[in-house]
Amino acid sequence: MGSIATLTGRQSVEDALDEFDRLGRFGFLEKYGFGEAKEYFVVTENGNYDSKAIFAAAYEREHGEHLTNEDFSGGRTGAAKWLSELGYTITGLESKIGRLTFDSFEPAMDAFRLSVENITAARDFVASKDFETFYLPPSRTYIAMIPRGGERPTAWINKGYVWFRNDDGTQEGVAFPYNKLRDGGRNSRQRKREEAERPCPTCGMILSVSGVCNICG
Repeated sequence: MGSIATLTGRQSVEDALDEFDRLGRFGFLEKYGFGEAKEYFVVTENGNYDSKAIFAAAYEREHGEHLTNEDFSGGRTGAAKWLSELGYTITGLESKIGRLTFDSFEPAMDAFRLSVENITAARDFVASKDFETFYLPPSRTYIAMIPRGGERPTAWINKGYVWFRNDDGTQEGVAFPYNKLRDGGRNSRQRKREEAERPCPTCGMILSVSGVCNICG
C-alpha cells in the first residue's frame, strides 16, 4: 500500500462523523472492523469519536480503499496526527505547552466557562470519582481529568457532556442537561447540511450557496 497520509478534505471526515452518529459507536466500529480507542479521540460539540476508525471511514470515502486496523497507526504519527492537521481537536495529542492545569475542579470549571445549567451535573460526576489533576488543553475545548496516581486522563468534560473510561476499560458518554444535540434528534452537522441544501420553491432544484437557483435565476 502507498502512503495513506493523504486525507485532504474535511468533508469525508464530517460524513464519517455523521455515520458514527447514525449507527452508534459500536455499530460504527463493527462496520469498519476497529476496536475502541483508548487515548486518541476526535472531540466535537457532539461527543468523542474513535479517531482511528473515523480516519479509516473517511479514507474509504475519499479514496475508495478499505483500511484495516493493521494498515496504519492510530497515534501521534498516524490517524490522530492526520486528523489534527485537518483542524480537528484530538484528546491525548495536544502539547502540554499552553495547558491550564489545576489541582481542583472548581477553578478548572470556571476557566472552561461551563454552562450554568450543567454545573450541578458536572460537580456530581466529579464527586463520584477520585481525580487529582484537571487541565484545559491549548484549544480550551474540554476539561481533562486525571485520576489520583494516574498519568493520563480517564474523563473529559465538554460543553454538553462528559466522556469517561471505567475501571474495566469500558467507555461511556453522558449528556448534561443543556446539550446542543437536543434539537429533534439531529446533530449540528446534519442541521448545517440541511440548511445548505435548500430547494428552489419554483423548480425544486437545490439552491446554490448564494441562495440563487441556477435554473430559475
